[in-house]
Amino acid sequence: MKAGKVAAAAQAFEHILRLQPDFAEAYFALGVSYVQLGKSEEAAAALRSYLKLEPQSPDGHAVLGILLFDTHRIAEARPELEQAVRLDSSQSEAAEDLGRVYNLEGNPAKAVALLRPLVASGEADDQARAILARAFMSSGDAAAAAKLLDAVLAANPRSPLQTYLSAAAAARDAHDLPKALEICERGAKVYPNSEQLESLVVSFPAEALHARTLQRLLDIKKNPNDVAELIAVGRIMMDTDKGRRASILDLGYQLLAHAVELDPENAAARYYYGRCLSAQMKPEEAEAAFGKALSYVHDDELQVRILGRMGFEETGLNHFDAAAETFRKSLELNRKLDHHIPESAFLYYKFLVLRERDAESRALLDEILRWEPLFMPALLERTKNYIAQEQPGKAADSALLVVRNAEDPETLRAAHYLLVKIYRMTGDEKQAQVHANWIKSHQRAAEEGQRPSAP
Repeated sequence: MKAGKVAAAAQAFEHILRLQPDFAEAYFALGVSYVQLGKSEEAAAALRSYLKLEPQSPDGHAVLGILLFDTHRIAEARPELEQAVRLDSSQSEAAEDLGRVYNLEGNPAKAVALLRPLVASGEADDQARAILARAFMSSGDAAAAAKLLDAVLAANPRSPLQTYLSAAAAARDAHDLPKALEICERGAKVYPNSEQLESLVVSFPAEALHARTLQRLLDIKKNPNDVAELIAVGRIMMDTDKGRRASILDLGYQLLAHAVELDPENAAARYYYGRCLSAQMKPEEAEAAFGKALSYVHDDELQVRILGRMGFEETGLNHFDAAAETFRKSLELNRKLDHHIPESAFLYYKFLVLRERDAESRALLDEILRWEPLFMPALLERTKNYIAQEQPGKAADSALLVVRNAEDPETLRAAHYLLVKIYRMTGDEKQAQVHANWIKSHQRAAEEGQRPSAP
């Protein structure tokens, strides 16, 4: 079907089916048309009708399973994807999504068994390798994951951001912290404004991060006019501070201020300088810095981030009308990006919640999770919404997704706390106690400086 003619084609298939309701292929074609039109419910219904007539069609099960997965109906997607792969082992896209399902459901051994032969055959793409690597990591084989992802990054330095994140995490879990930090630094050159890479770096053990940062500071002394490195190390200093506003934040401020001094029209330098001012509790100065950054920016992704942070500062200053307009601009531009930025949209979501614009906030939360189904702050918010709506089953499913896939200790603690609340709502004290015990044991681990373990 040519672009722009999908709607007309769908109407033609609808007409055919009114005349010939047992025409199986027309249901399949209609389902595919609806998928292209974004009509997921209608597409699922058409594909189910097709499968009633052609139950042994691997393509039918694959397309339906992929559709259900893309619309976050994971439990429904699994049997369709399994049937597609069972009927035709060459259904690689279905196999990839099935591997994702197994990982999400906490069954990495199944994902390994499914994808390892595909990868070994040489027929797998980088996406399949990344999914297999995630399964290796969940199974405790970080070394295998690191080896697999190293090969992916070597072959394609412009791999997706998630590949860099997974590769760095795999190297960390394989106890090669210098390699993990090196991967993050390589990733930052490809994705210079990624907040996820930024967060991963500062989550590494303090001793290794301190040693690497000290080395970079020594390199800056030798080359004090390297603006990109001043920005990169200044960001680390700013994030390592974690809100204490101590001397480390002051050093980050000095680095970023020097970057601005060296290159006053560098939008990124202005942006991170503004973030540092915000961390120093100087909202008016931060807002001014973001305004300057906006006047120099030429990159749409960075513009989205700047506008999001401007909206955040305007909210703190009670400039609610200005904040609403700034957030709206950020979201409109965000929607046009090839790779959306959930962090910026989530700032707008929090603003909508604050202003009690409930319908808009719920719609935006759904949109963020369509962009990135495992964006943890949004998943936690969805869990809270399900609890408020007295839907404990959906709330538990959402919280368990966080537990199975999050690494950040605070995020994990929040998810387990919500699960305690959910299970007590349903009277399941045994399960509530399981998660209460996890919180207690990991509180002790945190006090002793250990990484959180899987539940």
